[in-house]
Amino acid sequence: MTLHVVIPEESQALPFTVEPSGAQVASKEIPERIHEILAGLLDGGAVAAPLGADGLARAERLVGAVHDKELLDHLRHGVPEGAESVLDSAFAGPGLEQETPVTRGVWPAALGAAAAAVRAAELTARHGENSYALVRPPGHHAGPGWYGGYCFVNNAVVAARTLQEEGVSRVGILDVDYHLGNGTLALVQGDPTVPFASVHSSDPKDFPYVFEPGPGLFGVRSDPTREGFLALVADALAHLRRENAAALVVSVGYDVLAGDPHGSWTLAPEVFGPVAALIAEQRLPTVFVQEGGYGLPSLRGAARALALEAS
Repeated sequence: MTLHVVIPEESQALPFTVEPSGAQVASKEIPERIHEILAGLLDGGAVAAPLGADGLARAERLVGAVHDKELLDHLRHGVPEGAESVLDSAFAGPGLEQETPVTRGVWPAALGAAAAAVRAAELTARHGENSYALVRPPGHHAGPGWYGGYCFVNNAVVAARTLQEEGVSRVGILDVDYHLGNGTLALVQGDPTVPFASVHSSDPKDFPYVFEPGPGLFGVRSDPTREGFLALVADALAHLRRENAAALVVSVGYDVLAGDPHGSWTLAPEVFGPVAALIAEQRLPTVFVQEGGYGLPSLRGAARALALEAS
């Protein structure tokens, strides 16, 4: 089986984010992280796939079905005349202050990422092979009417809805990012056709700071061992199988690894080999969608380990 990697056009890095103290800090969501991940995926046997001619139009339609019009209008037109960015807490997630600015380049970058997720899902649905939407900005913190945590449009849910349009009745979303995908959870909660499972840090010091217990949520407050992390992934996959998922969308977050500036766990890059093997054991069509992962030295090895199993 070939792992097909779909990459949108490169977008500029976000200039800054705002910490809870109010201080502006340089964004760590930078193009170099994608370069490192791509090198690892290709080294592990993946192959690059073209975006396709009609991806943007389909992506814009699906994004419009996933998110509120007011949010999308803000992403398109929210930066005032004469300004380079806007920070609007009216579009922050529940219980959060807005820390991610909207810049003039955000909308084309977010739409391009969604188009890559659409194309990856099309390849998986039509050819039965795994795909990987290597996107930035990420998406799993984008909810119905909010953005934040570097995320503007929810690429994982867009990929799931694409699979459903391609004829897959029930699509499970597995999120293995360090942070709970609060946006994904809000978008699919109550929809039995898109069961959700997440392995994440539930330490109240970690974004998004508020964690409600619920089915499919496998949060841990302290650093798991390698064996503990893999057991949680296996439990999350078992949950999705009990919900009769016929295909998977996997939100991949390499911020679970040691040394990540947005995480505190100590997992080694090689852990993504057995993670991918557990996913492959499900024998379900799978679309991987890039989420977090900001520790540049670990990204290539993690992506290579994943691709060696997923390919």
